[in-house]
Amino acid sequence: MSMKKYIVPLLSLSFLYVSCDDTTEGVGSSLTDINDNINVSAKVFDIASETVLIDSVISRSGTGYLGKIKDPETGAYITGNYTTQFRPLDNYEYPQMDKLLSVDDEGNPVADSCEVVLFYINTYGDSTCSMKCTLNEMVKPMSEKETYYSSFSPRENGYLRENGLTKSVTYSLLDFSIPEDERDDDTYKSILIPLNQAYTDKDGNTYNNYGTYVMRKYYENPKYFSNPLAFANNVCPGFFIESTNGIGSMANIAITQLNIYFKYKGEKVTGTETKDTVYAGISCFAGTEEVIQKTQIIQDHSILESLANDKTCTYLKTPSGLYTKLALPVSEVEKGHESDTINTARIFISRINNTELSDFNLPVPQTVLLLPAEEFDSFFANKEVADYRKSFISTYSSSDNGYTFGNVASLLTYMSKKKKAYLDTHPLTSDAEYEMLFPDWNKAIIVPVETSYSTVNGSSVLSRVSHNMSLTSTRLVSGTKTDSKIKMSVIYSSFDK
Repeated sequence: MSMKKYIVPLLSLSFLYVSCDDTTEGVGSSLTDINDNINVSAKVFDIASETVLIDSVISRSGTGYLGKIKDPETGAYITGNYTTQFRPLDNYEYPQMDKLLSVDDEGNPVADSCEVVLFYINTYGDSTCSMKCTLNEMVKPMSEKETYYSSFSPRENGYLRENGLTKSVTYSLLDFSIPEDERDDDTYKSILIPLNQAYTDKDGNTYNNYGTYVMRKYYENPKYFSNPLAFANNVCPGFFIESTNGIGSMANIAITQLNIYFKYKGEKVTGTETKDTVYAGISCFAGTEEVIQKTQIIQDHSILESLANDKTCTYLKTPSGLYTKLALPVSEVEKGHESDTINTARIFISRINNTELSDFNLPVPQTVLLLPAEEFDSFFANKEVADYRKSFISTYSSSDNGYTFGNVASLLTYMSKKKKAYLDTHPLTSDAEYEMLFPDWNKAIIVPVETSYSTVNGSSVLSRVSHNMSLTSTRLVSGTKTDSKIKMSVIYSSFDK
């Protein structure tokens, strides 16, 4: 018999940043020798930009967001609810029945108590606000084969069990039970949801609490606990946890954990003696990145439309969603350089500082993705990652107060080749007609994202890119077709004939 202890992992994000010099003066002499017969030249192009509103995005974040706040920028209310499944530990085992002490009069397993714990470390808003959340039992698990968007409601789509388990608790994100000098902002805090009331399963069987139900499912068939899919389909489809009262705070739930407590008998060796001893046992099932967690966002998108129409700037605003779209000067870059190589194409976009400083200003998005606007949906639906050929990651630089994309030359080439391939197979289509058919052919969109990295052969490799579902917002300088505040610096090279 093996007992497992659960350790809350601290997840970290790594960032890949590609940079380039701010100036191109003297680039010819610095890169080449006169005997190389290579000509190097540089040009600067204007980039136009606009804000686009995406009212619902694919929700695939490993973090759940819970709470309700008033956006200080728009005055609109934003509510975060989330759905979580649970993962049994590998090779999980409860004690053998003859060792289990938590049993009823008939010898059936009984949990001493049961709880769900929501672990969070990052929050937004007033942590002293009184909030209320409600846990709802699901009748069926969400599927990895389905694509769920941030507007998806488990309640409205038949995922909640009618007359199933529900439990409401009141909480504040600041735990007043901990002395002020012992509160650590860098450690996990939690919201506790006890599940010790009587529970009736879907077959009409009753138990003293939900933990007893889970334990008996194990002794009925341990294979139900062999992997997350078996556990979700046969034991616990998951819970929908929603914010049901209170305004003023939002918690980023990193781990949701189902804990079940019981007692069992084991042996304890003291010197030369072996004695039977009563042990307190705990079985833990965690909602982590290995199982489905989906955030539902509820907000007034009509207010976001007014921001999208502001031509003095563009926006990056999450959870959903104002993004910045760029019109890349693909044709202009190629004109007169058809036989040249585009070595680099660098873009820098400045952020506009907030005019009013407040403790409750939404944070600046730290990591953003640049990709073709036409491939926005497919990129996230297909779980792609940035390849630095047509999609690029950049991180916010506080020293430069903006975002740099060091070299997007391959993206320009990709857009140009895609256009040429279409025109070759449709010879009666003109350039102008193509651009009317595909108005976003040369557009790229900037999207705030969350990233995850894996270690492969000792190296850190980007393994996941998902929409940032947290509360972030910033304004960027607006780009125009001429005299733009957003520029693209291009370096060409060619061989002398």
